[in-house]
Amino acid sequence: MPVSVHAVIAAQAAERPHHTAVRAHDGALTYTALDEQANHLAHRLRAQGVTPGDTVAVCLEPSARQITALLAVLKAGAAYLALDPAHPGPTRPSTLLHHTGAKAVITQELFAAPLRPHPGLLLLDAHPTHKAPRSPRPPEVHVPAHAPAYLLPMAGPSRKPWAVCVPHKALTALTEDARFLPVHPSDTALSCAPAHTPGSALGVWAPLMKGARLLLAPTGLTPAELTALMAEEHTTLARLSLRTFTALATTGLRTLRTLRTLVLTQAPLSADQLQLLRRELPITELIQTTTL
Repeated sequence: MPVSVHAVIAAQAAERPHHTAVRAHDGALTYTALDEQANHLAHRLRAQGVTPGDTVAVCLEPSARQITALLAVLKAGAAYLALDPAHPGPTRPSTLLHHTGAKAVITQELFAAPLRPHPGLLLLDAHPTHKAPRSPRPPEVHVPAHAPAYLLPMAGPSRKPWAVCVPHKALTALTEDARFLPVHPSDTALSCAPAHTPGSALGVWAPLMKGARLLLAPTGLTPAELTALMAEEHTTLARLSLRTFTALATTGLRTLRTLRTLVLTQAPLSADQLQLLRRELPITELIQTTTL
């Protein structure tokens, strides 16, 4: 089995090239399109000086573009640091980027203002000042299983920013362990947790490593809008916080009858909530776990 997250996804692209990999508000990507677009961007990162072991910040809203950028960072041999476009870091963005040693920052013009002091800024919606390298094939970079895949920003002692480093082998191992997120290739798996939050990485990468369809919910949806999106896209697998589930329950759960598995994080359901779930979605498997 491939040892890195992106190698597993590349294997899925070879096996199911025309299957939808990502569905988001900015469009859909097949596994081939996702793999090739990420390869193009990975070559741009390498040309910009990114080398294995570096950190690359990604400041984008949940979108197909964001997933492409995150995957490109991995293909370049680097680890990504996901920043919230609304609040790019626990302190000033420049402080967090300096602390983590980010070699480059991938974003778009809309979110670029607080990030402009960084010398490695890469705007996806701007024309490169020089001819950017492009190739549908990945860079020739060896990424071992213990190499860092992403950094999770946190507030450290005295509220100074720091980050927890998560290796590729942690994500591949969790993906293979169905106790946490049992993904089937036929699933439409919802991700509604922002990429910079704890536990979000598993919800993004496990579906793609299993050949499923990743559904990204836009930020700012009301509970009714999120329920409608899940029903319209025939969601079969969802990983939600207890807070999100509680909000959805107020809108009614009966429209989510396609939901095969519901994974709840952070805290268990109350007796009343469990009774409601069993009444509204009697055949949905429930998994309750802590945030990973």
